[in-house]
Amino acid sequence: MKLLEFPIRRYQFTLVAFLCLVAIGWYAFKTIPREEDPFFKSPAFSITTIYPGADPKEIERQIVKPVEDRLAALDDVFKLETNVVDGVSVIFIQFGVNSDADKKFDEVTREVGVIRDGLAPNTANITVRKWSPGFVNIVQIALVSEEAPYSEMEDTARRLSDALKAVSGVRTAETWAYPAREMRVALNLARMAELKITPTQVMQALQSENAAIPAGFIDMGARTFSLKTSDSFRSVEDVRDTIVASYRGQLTRLKDIADVRWDNAPLSYVGRYNGKRAVFVTAQQQDGQNILITEKRIGEAVDNFRRSVPANIQLEWGFSQAKNVAHRLNSLYRDFSIAIVLVLITLLPLGLRAAGIVMISVPLSLAFGLAVLYFVGYSLNQISIAGFVVALGLLVDD
Repeated sequence: MKLLEFPIRRYQFTLVAFLCLVAIGWYAFKTIPREEDPFFKSPAFSITTIYPGADPKEIERQIVKPVEDRLAALDDVFKLETNVVDGVSVIFIQFGVNSDADKKFDEVTREVGVIRDGLAPNTANITVRKWSPGFVNIVQIALVSEEAPYSEMEDTARRLSDALKAVSGVRTAETWAYPAREMRVALNLARMAELKITPTQVMQALQSENAAIPAGFIDMGARTFSLKTSDSFRSVEDVRDTIVASYRGQLTRLKDIADVRWDNAPLSYVGRYNGKRAVFVTAQQQDGQNILITEKRIGEAVDNFRRSVPANIQLEWGFSQAKNVAHRLNSLYRDFSIAIVLVLITLLPLGLRAAGIVMISVPLSLAFGLAVLYFVGYSLNQISIAGFVVALGLLVDD
């Protein structure tokens, strides 16, 4: 018996194989991750450096050149390029496609850590970030208010961010578009002159009180306790009660010579939603999750949180990536239905046997493709969906 005759003569085996393929394909369809973009570990990273007040030439000389020289010595570097503007530099490094992304990230982080102390002393921040098309925000939620202070909007955004981080399937959640808080100390120079206190004394007192410095250990029998000289501030009152001078038993506290209060740092950008002032909360999805299920869970968490939002703040959905994914999946379902109808119209006049064979081959081919995607660890995304549509058209044409 020839190989091609076996599935025809032993049709019972063929029917069982077809049923198994349908079952596996249906299981793969129900459980395969769904997302907008495919996630894969890419050996590409960005190193962002902030150097306030420096021009591009100074940044290139003091930061970019030392970092690039260090990174260029690594193995398997494919591309190394830099963009520099006033106060900021972004170095992009990419390794060969066969490189281990996690290992290369550790190497880049190590090299940047080694050279960090040798950079310009006024460097404010240097950050190494991984690059991947999967690191995108799947939702953006806006907290809108023209009246609420930024401090209240920030607190509400942070509480919402914490609630989203607890949702199953969410990698992380972040808050955006509000100024950083800072403690303002406005000195009364006339009063300081009377008490013969200098601004340097005030600065030294604040620095010493806000430092947690280990002071060694003390042994008490079988127990050992660690000591530290001070601790960091926990409230505005702690700052106001800081002792800045002492003369003949008379203590001078910071509140006696200064006005201490919370304030906002200058805004570097302003967030708007439909023209109104807003603070944003975004969330990213973990690898291998179904975006439709993840966003449903996010929606439930947001609905529960909505009840605790202050009356002067409106919560709005700004962006939902799941809608794009659902639209593409619906397009795939529509194309599949059109393919079945076309096969019926064109082949039915030739007989039920010919039409039946082709109509069985179409869903079986899709089931096999879904099973392969699922077991090799890929997802249903805009790339694989486009591939399915093209393959479906070729199948119908053949």
